[in-house]
Amino acid sequence: MNNYKASEFAIETLRILEPSELNFSRSDSGYLNLDFDGKRYEQVSLIRLQPFFEHDKHISVSFKNQDEEWIEIGVIRDINGLSGEQREIADSYLSFRYYVPLVTKIHSITDNRMGYLFIEADTTSGRKRIAVNDWWSNFRMTGSGMLTITDADGNKYYIPDLEKLDKKSIRKIELFI
Repeated sequence: MNNYKASEFAIETLRILEPSELNFSRSDSGYLNLDFDGKRYEQVSLIRLQPFFEHDKHISVSFKNQDEEWIEIGVIRDINGLSGEQREIADSYLSFRYYVPLVTKIHSITDNRMGYLFIEADTTSGRKRIAVNDWWSNFRMTGSGMLTITDADGNKYYIPDLEKLDKKSIRKIELFI
């Protein structure tokens, strides 16, 4: 287990990790592990610092210590610098963690008047019925016209450019954005 204390890691400085010094592996139970700087980190987490814009850049590498504190080891500037197998391991982890289907068409939006919206939509993962609790908080618009939707289970969906949806879809969703 990770027997490191939070005080061993400087919070005030950003540590840039060199891809050639990282060795990721999967445990038998599926967790991601990291061998780095002579130490073994178990149950490592990779987090995209800019998840919708830079999929391969600025990846935070963290682990949970014995006190259940998440501690950042450092940031990988670009995972394209990882070797072939290492890149595959990181890509696989990030694809699983950031499974975010694209909404391509909206068939209907129903408000049940009890705090939930139900969106019937086509996505890159097929047709979905998306239940959104408190749409005011779970619809996020960016200045570039991108909309992210977080459903009642915490799953995320996105529309990269509202203007590229068909006109009927735009009319249905514009009441809520």
